[in-house]
This record gives sequence, structure tokens and C-alpha cells, in this order.
Amino acid sequence: MEEERENGANESSERWLVSYADFITLMFALFVLLYALSMESADTVNRAWRAMATGVGVRPHRGGVRPQMGESGRGADIGGGMMNRQFDQTLQALKRTLQNFYNPGVTLKIDSRGLIISLSAARFFASGDAAVTPSQIPVLDAVVGALSGMSNRMEVDGFTDSVPIHTSHFTDNWELSAARAATVLRYLLAHSTINPEHLTLAGYGPYGAVADNSSEPGRALNRRVE
Repeated sequence: MEEERENGANESSERWLVSYADFITLMFALFVLLYALSMESADTVNRAWRAMATGVGVRPHRGGVRPQMGESGRGADIGGGMMNRQFDQTLQALKRTLQNFYNPGVTLKIDSRGLIISLSAARFFASGDAAVTPSQIPVLDAVVGALSGMSNRMEVDGFTDSVPIHTSHFTDNWELSAARAATVLRYLLAHSTINPEHLTLAGYGPYGAVADNSSEPGRALNRRVE
């Protein structure tokens, strides 16, 4: 009995090593990604992103392509698996879209929310309107086509600048931002195979600015759909 108690005590005293090792692995993945972002190289960021997904098994998840969730509520194991390949294929397809169209109205970035595709409202919508500009439909088609194979959850978010509006269609920026997000979401549903249950939308109005609203260039950056 004495030997059994001693062995049990040793096992309990060593369990903390497992949690500590997991913590160190997560911290290492985080520092690798932060270092890659500081280098401002897309290739470096992509390599770090894939390495982190492989080592940790999940992708970070307001708007964007979120990580796939398993039935138990935990992040699905996509490291080196199908979800990892889907993510990389989608990212490469979107890069080709930007190169082919040379459209500064579409930008890509990866942050804590996941893959963020930002559509400039100045190019995709007329002022105070929520209908997509006809000249940008081919670009939107290409973006939607690249996303069609994704089974991740996606959130479509609308943002405006801080200049108040009041038109016959929209009483304020909240309504305008939500309407633009809804336009993009409906287009996704109508022209892709994305599961509707994986899509959500939100309108943030003038909140969620990424640039200074005191200048026109800054306001233009804030008017967007992600």
C-alpha cells in the first residue's frame, strides 16, 4: 500500500509538465506569427501561419473566415488536414484574383479573427447606396468563386465613416453598413455553394474605424465590407 501511494503521488506531481508543455507550444506559435507579421512579407506570413496551424491544430478566429468548430465545440483538428488545404487553396486563389484584376479595392490580411477580405465601399458601392457597382461584379464573382470551397464559418461585416447620413433609404450609418453587408452576403448565397448556416452578418456603422476620420483618405479606408 505504501508503494502504491508513493507511485500515485509521483504521477500527480508530474501532471503539471503536460500543461506546461502545451503552454510553451502555444506561446512559441504566437511569437513565430508575430515575428512574421513584423517582417511585412506575405510569403513569410503564410509560412508562419501554416506552421502555427500544423503545430497547434487550430486557426484563430468581428468578420472573416473563422476556424472550423468540431461537434464538441472545440476547434477542429485541421493541422495538415483537409481544412488546412482548403484554407491555403482559398488564399492562393484570392491572391490570383487580386493579381488578375489588379484591384486596390480588395485587400487581404490575416489577423486574430482569421482571413480577412476587405472590399472598399468607394469602389464597390455608390455613395449612400447598398447596391454593388456593376463594374465590380466580375471582381466580386472571382472572390466568391474562391470562397465557394470553404466550409468554415464566415461573418460579413459592414463599416462606414463618421460622416452622418440621412437618405430616403437609410436613416443613419448603422442601416447603411448593415445593408451593404447584407448585399454581399446575399451575393455569396446566390453564387456559391457556401452553407447558409455558416454565414452571419453585422453592421457596425461608424464604429470599427481602421483610419483617421478627419481626412478623406482615412474616411475612404473606413468605408468597407469585410
